[in-house]
Amino acid sequence: MYETDLTGLENMLRQMPIMAEMQRLSLVFLPDDVRKFARAWDVAVELDTPKPLLPEPMIALEIEPALRHRLPVVRCTHDPLTTELNRVLLKRYELIATSMLRQSQVTDKIAPCADAESVVLMLVDGLSYADLKRYANQWLSHTTPVLVDGVSNTEQGMLRNIGRPALAQRLFDIGFRNCIGFTYWERAEEPITDRLFTGFGDRVHKVKSFDEALTRLEQKCDNELRGIFIQIVRAGLDNVAHRQREIPNIAACVTEIMTDFERLASFFERRKVATQLYLLADHGILWAQEHNLQVYEFSTAEHPRYYEHARHSEYVLTVEFEGKEFALLDYPYLRRELRANEWGVHGGLSFEESIVPFVSLRVA
Repeated sequence: MYETDLTGLENMLRQMPIMAEMQRLSLVFLPDDVRKFARAWDVAVELDTPKPLLPEPMIALEIEPALRHRLPVVRCTHDPLTTELNRVLLKRYELIATSMLRQSQVTDKIAPCADAESVVLMLVDGLSYADLKRYANQWLSHTTPVLVDGVSNTEQGMLRNIGRPALAQRLFDIGFRNCIGFTYWERAEEPITDRLFTGFGDRVHKVKSFDEALTRLEQKCDNELRGIFIQIVRAGLDNVAHRQREIPNIAACVTEIMTDFERLASFFERRKVATQLYLLADHGILWAQEHNLQVYEFSTAEHPRYYEHARHSEYVLTVEFEGKEFALLDYPYLRRELRANEWGVHGGLSFEESIVPFVSLRVA
């Protein structure tokens, strides 16, 4: 098998049809005139059809051993999940959205194994797939990248993460009859918090820290930890991106988040409770010091990366959430200059903001 990068793959396609082993998302980087075939035999049929053939590139997305004598086999080493995705994210958005797990679909994937005795969901406020990949890449084997298919902000991202009907209700229907929630905010004071814990009744506890949530869990007996769904809201990098005077230590923040997730897993393993654990972020962060962000308009807008109404421009993507339209600014544009304590932004459309991690871990 021949190995090449994306440029080498494009050059080969200009010369001959090929069978390729590659990440599906890498296809969005190929030129529009490249014809993609799911089956290698379909390429062979196309070549054998008695008609004039246009000199168009063709790629088969499977390796068929019986066709190796006709179609070269290539392994493309291209990694599509880098900041390079910003080059095509707006232009190829629909294709990308069909090639990835979307945030609005993610609760459909939270289906615990038949012998799971408990389910845990940690909702993180601000964590990008990019930062997880940089600073905690040992978790990548447990992680699925997810496209935020809407405004990459806390309200919409968190609500998409619990789905409709709410995850607690879905799990109740398949046997997880008890639930408990932990959050930093009072439900009565924060409408978003109230919606996040739909179906929890009075079993939602306001805590000051993750440590306090873990301490409360440790006080429960083993039987109380079985047949239960536990949902924990944890601070991520959102807060340090917006309200910190000194440059955030991104690596330390990511490490702390994943350490807490590991502590949760270790707790259930210690208690010998078969548990399915998930970590989901609402949105990522586009760090200003790492990118050459450009002011697109000089306004006093509260949100530098999106509009709370539809807008038609070559630099925006219009999306809908709960019957209302929003417009996301493409990378690397801003609606205004950033404040001195705004180290990062979110809400718009970029690899850094719009691709988040979905971590799944099973402990026995």
